[in-house]
Amino acid sequence: MCRTSRSEKKPIPASRFDSHRPQLVRHVTATALVLVASACNLRPSSTSTAGPVEADEAEWRELATARVAQLTGAVRVSVGEIGLIDDNPWRLDTSLGASIGLSELVAVGLLRRPDVHFVERRRFAAAADAERRGETRPPGAPPVGVSPGPEFILSATWASFGAATAYLEGRLIDPASGRVERTWRTETPHDADAVGVAHAIVGELVAELGRMGRVPAWSDPFVHAAPTTFEPTNISVSAVNAFLAGLASAEVWNWASARVGYQAARALDSSFFEADVALARTARLRSGGTLGSG
Repeated sequence: MCRTSRSEKKPIPASRFDSHRPQLVRHVTATALVLVASACNLRPSSTSTAGPVEADEAEWRELATARVAQLTGAVRVSVGEIGLIDDNPWRLDTSLGASIGLSELVAVGLLRRPDVHFVERRRFAAAADAERRGETRPPGAPPVGVSPGPEFILSATWASFGAATAYLEGRLIDPASGRVERTWRTETPHDADAVGVAHAIVGELVAELGRMGRVPAWSDPFVHAAPTTFEPTNISVSAVNAFLAGLASAEVWNWASARVGYQAARALDSSFFEADVALARTARLRSGGTLGSG
């Protein structure tokens, strides 16, 4: 059933973002990061001789903020497949695919929340399978660790057919039985932006868990981060591409380039808190965190 209620939208004070994000680089290299990322088209595979500016260990320690502690009763949720009718509806510049990019935007949207316990699934499963096969861990890759296992797997489909309205469908799946436990459907504009769609997926998930009585009480400082109906974010495509470049580097454990991409994304758009969350996770994994706990 489509939901048409609307809540009053209020601007988010900049101070709220500033008080809930890792500190960005304060010295002159911050400008250099953006310039380097732009010069390389934000592609981790670029052959440009201008490599990423290196961070010292003190900066990495500052970036590796602790993962938020989950509230009692928080449901363990993993992000599964995010389906798109169009392979790349936003014409994003990514080698990973828009579907994986969207799923990671949803993942970091959950990772920052104490009322939902995000459990890494995609990279954990791949690394665990490689470990069972006796493969050598790639250079820079974090340990697999131990996963608490999800209670539910979240999957979603966003279908835009060029009409005025697109549809966003979500499902909660029992990983043990494979049974679909809950489903929901809502509408978005056909030209909804990628970050806005990710926010709507998170918002609908939290709302559904609330209807199940499975969400601990928590006041979100980012009041538009998980709306129950779609809200555009106006985050630029350049910022999303920078985020995806950081993600592509993190996928191959290239921590320096991942940092460049995420910091460039945050510098390009001050409201893009997902870049901060992904950067903190990257720093934790680099400093000895595991895929099971990161």
